[in-house]
Amino acid sequence: MLLLDHNRLSGLIPSSFSKLRNLTMLNVSFNNLSGEIPHLFYATNCEFFKGNQFLEPCPKSNSTSHSGFPTNMTVPSSNVPRKKLKYFMVASIASGTFIIGVLLLIIFLAKRRKIIAKPNDTDLMCNALVTFIDTPAELTCNNILRATGNFSIQNLIGTGGFGATYRAELLPGYLVAVKRLYVGKFQGFQQFDAEIRTLGHIRHKNLVTLVGYHMGEVDTFLIYNYLSGGNLETFIQNMSQRDVCWPVIYNIVLDVALAISYLHYSCVPRIVHRDIKPSNILLDGKFNAYLSDFGLARLLQPSQTHATTKVAGTFGYVAPEYATTCKVSDKADVYSFGVVLLELLSGRRSLDPSFFDYGDGFNIVAWARLLIEEERFGELFHSSLWGAGPRGKLLGTLRLALACTVESISIRPSIKQVMEILQKLKS
Repeated sequence: MLLLDHNRLSGLIPSSFSKLRNLTMLNVSFNNLSGEIPHLFYATNCEFFKGNQFLEPCPKSNSTSHSGFPTNMTVPSSNVPRKKLKYFMVASIASGTFIIGVLLLIIFLAKRRKIIAKPNDTDLMCNALVTFIDTPAELTCNNILRATGNFSIQNLIGTGGFGATYRAELLPGYLVAVKRLYVGKFQGFQQFDAEIRTLGHIRHKNLVTLVGYHMGEVDTFLIYNYLSGGNLETFIQNMSQRDVCWPVIYNIVLDVALAISYLHYSCVPRIVHRDIKPSNILLDGKFNAYLSDFGLARLLQPSQTHATTKVAGTFGYVAPEYATTCKVSDKADVYSFGVVLLELLSGRRSLDPSFFDYGDGFNIVAWARLLIEEERFGELFHSSLWGAGPRGKLLGTLRLALACTVESISIRPSIKQVMEILQKLKS
């Protein structure tokens, strides 16, 4: 039995769950999961998957076989009288014609309504916009609505545990990223306003800049500077299509470590990110890395303490002690950092499908430790990295990743100790 409801988890539900024969219940309702619902060995209860905006619809059939197909499918008898079949076909055609006619009428009315709508209708939805840096006059709330197509899926560039992010070009060459927060993710407008203003003044060369925000009755969104290099998740997925070298990997790792160190030691109060993963690490055109979504885990749970709260994170990156006790510390960020490091070295995802052959619940941490025990180093590293080297520095980085992902929080290094090791690897 696995109860993970109301935990703000994001990402895909691991398909390996479909292989867990002893799993009698999986409740992941009211999170931010996406993708398909895996076929399980027990009867699926759709109530356990609701409240996930980007999750594909739950199968209508409440009973599935082990092969994933409904068990209550029946084959029509071949002895049905032809007369009844004829009546059935006529009724079906008539019903279908009626439904198509209604749909056409709805489409016509919708288009007509769109044509006669006043051009400033969106102005009623959006008013004040708070900014933290100097911005062009074109950066207004209503211009953001227009630039995103009123948050059209065509401008969607990413989704996460806190909201969906959209691309908005306000002027030729001037772009911003707009994170539309999920409804009901925060409590208390005054406290939200105070917290977000604090985050707005945090500046570091490896943190994505919070440009401003809007808080309204209809929508609440944050505005960040736009980075043209995409995110680290896409970078890792495309490693096979480019010659990835050690200096690029090292610089990305160092940039992320510097950002985490700043959050842990230079912010008052210190900030524990809680959701460090490749999709929250953005790149510019020169592969400099920037950490995003910092402070949002605390910001969107102001009624709870910083030490004990519900789990906010993503399958495959959450530290084991955080997942089991819901107690968070800065060492949880170090664990997530170690997982990202293993992904960069191997070119594989934290819950890569290739791990399913090793058994249930196998992730990149367990896979890496298994290969090291068997001294299969060449299989662990991405082929272009291992071939180009330097292998001594690659192995040193691997040892750092393993130290970051140990289960014991007392043995796991702090991000300050991680920085010391990275500095030694540079020399």
